[in-house]
Amino acid sequence: MEKAQHRPRIETLACPYEDCHLYSRKGAGNLTVRKVYSKERIRYLRCRACSREFSERKGTALFNTKVAEKKAVSVAEHLAEGVSTKGTSRLVGVSPEAVRRLRRSLGDHSREFHDERVEDVEVTSVQMDERHGYARSKKEPFWEATAIDPESRLLIGFVGGSRDEALIEELMESTKKRLKEPKDLVVMSDGYKSYESLFPSVFGEPYRPARNGPRGRFPKVRHRVNRNLAHLQLIKRREGGRVVEVVPRTAHGSRRRVEKELEKLGHDKPNLSAIERQNATSRRMNAYLVRRSLAFGRKEESREALGWWSAVVYNFCRAQRGLRVPLCSSEGRRRYELRTPAMAAKLTDFIWTVADVLHTPVYPAGGAG
Repeated sequence: MEKAQHRPRIETLACPYEDCHLYSRKGAGNLTVRKVYSKERIRYLRCRACSREFSERKGTALFNTKVAEKKAVSVAEHLAEGVSTKGTSRLVGVSPEAVRRLRRSLGDHSREFHDERVEDVEVTSVQMDERHGYARSKKEPFWEATAIDPESRLLIGFVGGSRDEALIEELMESTKKRLKEPKDLVVMSDGYKSYESLFPSVFGEPYRPARNGPRGRFPKVRHRVNRNLAHLQLIKRREGGRVVEVVPRTAHGSRRRVEKELEKLGHDKPNLSAIERQNATSRRMNAYLVRRSLAFGRKEESREALGWWSAVVYNFCRAQRGLRVPLCSSEGRRRYELRTPAMAAKLTDFIWTVADVLHTPVYPAGGAG
């Protein structure tokens, strides 16, 4: 995969109009530079196929922004480090409203970026959990449900909302569509009942049982869980607000399949260590998730936008020491190659910068190309 650049070459761009037959097709030779504009010398491109003209920033997080590029990148970096809106405003030298507009743009871009890049992920186990927070007021909880690959630490699924069955179903469905082989999987979760009730319908195979006799209604559709699927729940027992015992329970599938997966991960006993560590990291990267503080999102859209931005930075821009691999030949004193979760999952081969993500256009599916 070719490394992104702050000023991407024309060969790495594509026509952003969905009714064009070369939509999202890179390197087709249909783009030419029409002119440049603004103090930052932004290129204005023309598509020979549909005769339309557009900015090279179309489809990026910086499209239509009035903030200088250097300051916009700085705002994105501060938000990814868990700095508050007003704190970012003071440090970068822009208005709080400009920070809010950029945050919304970052959230929309991150969601589309994640959908485009995180697909056909090869995993054999997934851990799922929810993070507690607030939106609008401290009396209205807002939950962020996530799914992570414990081997590569890749954040696969992310949804926000009220903690109910609809939230868990959306998380499971969004995770399933991003997996290359969802029929060979072990899902690990806490003891929340919705995981147990929804697992067969989301990951299982539907079938209709035979009817007893020639009359009467046909039985309702049921779901069969094959032997390569399993669901492990870790039920926490609390006393006085503290966890005193964790009881593992195989809710679906065979215990042998679960033990095989735990052995592959190198775990002596069942645990949710990967998702718990990611939850702690997310609370450091998101000002709205800091515990015992006055910070909370005034709008649910703000919570989701910052959550999506933190997820993309975590996957593509944050190298993790636990994912490093030895180099084939040492380069001076450097003996290991640092990797991000996206690199460990083979979705990219380099560490992205925040500027790389902001300048990379996305082309949502559904176009003519």
